[in-house]
Amino acid sequence: MAIETFPLILPSELEFRPVYNVQVAMSDNNYSEVWAHPGGYWSFNGTWRNVRYAQARDLLAFLLNLDGPAGEFKMWDSTHTQLGDWAGSIVVDGDNQTGRLLSVRGATPGALIAPKSDRFEVDDYMYQLREDAVADAQGKCDLRFWPELIVSPADGTGLITTNPMNKMMLRDNNQGPSFARRKLVVRDFNIAGYTSKRA
Repeated sequence: MAIETFPLILPSELEFRPVYNVQVAMSDNNYSEVWAHPGGYWSFNGTWRNVRYAQARDLLAFLLNLDGPAGEFKMWDSTHTQLGDWAGSIVVDGDNQTGRLLSVRGATPGALIAPKSDRFEVDDYMYQLREDAVADAQGKCDLRFWPELIVSPADGTGLITTNPMNKMMLRDNNQGPSFARRKLVVRDFNIAGYTSKRA
């Protein structure tokens, strides 16, 4: 079943950020013990202001279809701008890849694919480059990114680099607009969520 995409009703404000899975403990002599674990994810918190009644109804219908946090949806970061060309026909190069490195092929040989902090989507999840991605003479490259791969993509899987999105779920059961007053415009409300990882 296809995953629904969040409606194209842009928030007035959007906080879309990485959440790291790192634990820090301070000892009595002020030394830090740090444990970095896999399992980082994206979170978002959007604020909508002065939304037309019809659009607010559309948003509510979308949330009802999700049945709260039970549902999953794809969402993009409307504050992000890609700077790279991502030229060529870039696909995954090899099966069984895991971690924070992905081998790809099909890029323009010898060219900058994209600068660090550009993003790509593969298998419904979004990743952000930690280093500039430069193709070798054969159009291959090892992309280094955050977070680690959630799904191991199959060889030949294409990368989505135009408006990459991430599979999300709602933070809790209390998300979306309230229609407590009869108005043509629905005023301030929030919707928040985070990466959905499910077996």
